[in-house]
Amino acid sequence: MANIDITQLETNEVVEDAGARSGADAELVAITSPKETQCNPECRNEIFVGQDTTFEVFIQNSGDQPITEMGYKAQVWIADGNGNPLMLAKDSSGADLEFDNPDVICDDASVCDDQSLAAGAVFKGGKTTLQYGGGDATWTPAAGIYVIQIETYSDQDVDPGNDVQQVYVEVVDYLDIEIDIEWDDENYASGIATGEGAKAFTVTVTLNGSSDFITHNLTMEIDVSGDVSSAQGQDIADLKTATLGALVHSVNVGTDQIVMVYQNESDPTDNITEIRTIMSDDVGNGVWTYTGSVVPNTGEPEAAYSVDVAIGGYSLYGQFESCIDTVVVNSTDEEGNDVTTEEIYANFCEESFTKDDITRNNADEITGTLSTFHDIRISMLTVNQGYNSDGTGIPTFTVGAGEPGDLSVGVSYIDASVEHRGSASTELYDWNVSFTITNADTGEVITVLENQCLQGVEPSYNYALLGNGPNAFDQGHACTMVEFDVGTYTIEAELIMGGKTTDQKPSNNVVSMEKVARNNLPVISSLDLVTQGDLYLGMENMLEFEVSVFDADDVTGEDLTYTWVGGAASTPLAGCGGVGGAARTCTTPVIQEFVTLFPVDVTVTDAHGGSVTETIEIEIWNDGVASDSTDSGITMDYSLTYFAKSPFSITVTDGDADDCASIELPDPNGGLGDLLSGKYTPIAVIEYAPETNYGATDVLAQSIDVTFDSALGATSLWYSTGDDSCGNPAVTQLISDDATNSADDSTKSVLSAVLSGGTLPAGQLMLIDAPLQAKDPPSASIAGFNAAAGTGGSIIVGWNLTGTPLAGDKVSVSITGEDGVSFDLDLDRLTTTYTYPGSSTNHGETYTVEVAVCNNDGLCSTPIGTGTVVADKEVTGATATDVTVTTDYANKKYTVNWKIDGDLTDVKHWMVCHDRNEFTAVEMPTGNNCVKTTDENALTADVAMPVDSNGNLLAGTYTKYFVVVPVDKVDNVLYAGWSADASYNQDTSVTVDNNNTDSDDTSSGELPGWTWGAIGGVVVVAFIAGAFILSRGGGDGEDKDWDY
Repeated sequence: MANIDITQLETNEVVEDAGARSGADAELVAITSPKETQCNPECRNEIFVGQDTTFEVFIQNSGDQPITEMGYKAQVWIADGNGNPLMLAKDSSGADLEFDNPDVICDDASVCDDQSLAAGAVFKGGKTTLQYGGGDATWTPAAGIYVIQIETYSDQDVDPGNDVQQVYVEVVDYLDIEIDIEWDDENYASGIATGEGAKAFTVTVTLNGSSDFITHNLTMEIDVSGDVSSAQGQDIADLKTATLGALVHSVNVGTDQIVMVYQNESDPTDNITEIRTIMSDDVGNGVWTYTGSVVPNTGEPEAAYSVDVAIGGYSLYGQFESCIDTVVVNSTDEEGNDVTTEEIYANFCEESFTKDDITRNNADEITGTLSTFHDIRISMLTVNQGYNSDGTGIPTFTVGAGEPGDLSVGVSYIDASVEHRGSASTELYDWNVSFTITNADTGEVITVLENQCLQGVEPSYNYALLGNGPNAFDQGHACTMVEFDVGTYTIEAELIMGGKTTDQKPSNNVVSMEKVARNNLPVISSLDLVTQGDLYLGMENMLEFEVSVFDADDVTGEDLTYTWVGGAASTPLAGCGGVGGAARTCTTPVIQEFVTLFPVDVTVTDAHGGSVTETIEIEIWNDGVASDSTDSGITMDYSLTYFAKSPFSITVTDGDADDCASIELPDPNGGLGDLLSGKYTPIAVIEYAPETNYGATDVLAQSIDVTFDSALGATSLWYSTGDDSCGNPAVTQLISDDATNSADDSTKSVLSAVLSGGTLPAGQLMLIDAPLQAKDPPSASIAGFNAAAGTGGSIIVGWNLTGTPLAGDKVSVSITGEDGVSFDLDLDRLTTTYTYPGSSTNHGETYTVEVAVCNNDGLCSTPIGTGTVVADKEVTGATATDVTVTTDYANKKYTVNWKIDGDLTDVKHWMVCHDRNEFTAVEMPTGNNCVKTTDENALTADVAMPVDSNGNLLAGTYTKYFVVVPVDKVDNVLYAGWSADASYNQDTSVTVDNNNTDSDDTSSGELPGWTWGAIGGVVVVAFIAGAFILSRGGGDGEDKDWDY
């Protein structure tokens, strides 16, 4: 991440609402290891296959409260060529490559090393290595393309958006050719031979790459120097002569074979084979040895000598860039035009190399002496980086001589490790290291002489002699601080032996490396708008921004420069910018130039000229008041907060109030289409028009004030859309009905309103002085409502009236069946009952009944009467069976008995009906010819026999027919034909009419004795009446003519 390309950091973010981070915030500031792989076009910061890799990060509490619980997690994702994570990688056991440690910070010291991270503090004071399973979380990678994702997590975290970081890494195979030389005599395991006689040695060359590879003509160079009388190797008798002066003896490593040295990609038969010395895992399992010996010169008492070996060079066979063959092909297209194309062939060939991927083991040496061999050497030269700008802190990256990797700019410590290499450890040597740092681009040379390292590299070291003795150590190290700028540097350390003793092996006293120092750009992890709420011109608060930055070369950020600009013209923001941490925050006022979309750029520049820019785009609303007055002195002020740069203006003129006389107004509290009662005439009409209309999405807030002379007496303000539209209630709305006194002029009144949606389009504003009267429902209402099922399926509805219905009021009845069909009827306003006929109902169906007092405006009062009724048209469940009739002359009655078949749930009582004639269900007698039981459980009934006025049974002989039927609770009867009969037989001299169906039964064909006297009386009366009529007209001397 520290080396991420600047184009990847130039982001653009639109912020509508943001706020400062209040609370604990476990921010993952940066990942410092592994470094991100950068390819342009050659790649750097690659990881070698099998190279144990740890995860190093910077974690900071960016909130304002301490963190008391926190965990972190590292994941290794397999990625595509564009760096997009695809799936979690697996380890050798098939488990996900995930290192999850939930116990980083907690309140239990036995579980977590840390119990709290204070607000603003950096975890562990700087760089920290992720821990997992009691040690460093370590990944041993296989070849591939990966994304390393590391995240912090905490239940206290208020901003999870800054908890995750990713780095892209490439893991590549590597070539490593190791060369080693040692004396065959185990007594010389230290590498120093002593005494006279031949000293045999063995050189070993080992192929140590991450995968198998084959070298062509790999050479090993051997050099014998010093006081030797003779030297020989397994391939040469006089090795001494062959290595005199600057000469070295070169030996091919491996075995000679005929191999391919060229092959055409498109034609496998086009190839070249030659003899090459081949070294591979198939040759001695990748290990090759060479033997030789030297004989020290006994003529020199202080004879000293050495044998040095190193890798000379080698070739590899494959498809290299140097093998590419571009062929120009001339042809003619279909239209006869000359066409030139290029065909590229990636052929196979040999490519020469002088070093492998890991050079620190490409050379070795052994030494010898007749007596005492004096030697000190530099065992390691490293550059340590990642310190603060003042050199404090701990390193985050180290690279040694012979190791791959570039340097970063900034403060670094160059450290040289030195050691005693003489034959006698008791010989103590004084020493110094001369550091020379040369900038190849500028020619600048820095030379420093040091023999201690008091800070910067652990452990710190105070100067001591090299060797075993008082105040002496066999190893030590010296360091010096240097600040790298962008460029190519040669870094050399030369170990100088002090005193009178001469270093007999000066060749191992100088170590150098050439490195490219690159500037790690600052990384902007977040850019926030701290100011909360809507932003608008003229707002009370200032705009406040905050940027979070990490620079691997300046961890504290003290030397970072912040530049804040805004707008298309990149205008510097007032009060913002500078060097150091305070400049991370920008506080500036809102000005007209900022209105609408306003991009703010912050550019962070490090001490070496590297910079990165982040953009945040915010929305700032325009705010203003448009005012205008009519000739009559009515003023309209339109306050608008809107999303546009141009000013907002309106025009108002006096309209003609007569054009709007006697208009209807909509009821603001009613439904769509509801009108106020009566008609209204405005006392003033204002023709209004805005210069520009804005839609609802472009308006944040708006309000209007209409100021007028209080003498007008206006109490409400109305608005109609369009020209001459005041007479159309559909486009008219109430704006305000709350007139107040003007705070600026006591003779004025103001009608104000806060509006929503877009701005008011052009239209008419009307001032109304009359009270607004809504249409009211009737004052009378329904009370004591009841609806019940009646006989034959009828529905009987009854109600009372509360209040007095007025003329024009009515009682509205609505009855709705299950099919949704409604029967509606308006009754007289004083009616309190209604029966819905059974002919309109279906048995067993539920009907909803509503009764309300309504008026001709369609308004109904509340409460209304409402209920549901189930229509009942028939008796169900039970019938009478086994009906028997007993004749009881002594008690002058018939006794009828029966049994029940079925359920009595729907039966209220039984009815016994009788007649002298047989009858069907349709002919079944009713009324006086029926007797009712007391309830449904009575299974017997008495029917009286006919008697005369003296209580004596009437004479007669006939048959009486009976039926027993059930009756339900609404008096529905289950009609049926006769089911039992009984004979009646009483002797008498009186003849009776057998067809008499009255309850006073008489025998057929006979009259009672008393009737004959009555008949005679009627005849006498008729005779007298006739005589009277005939006698009229005979008096007073008048003659009459008679027709009878």
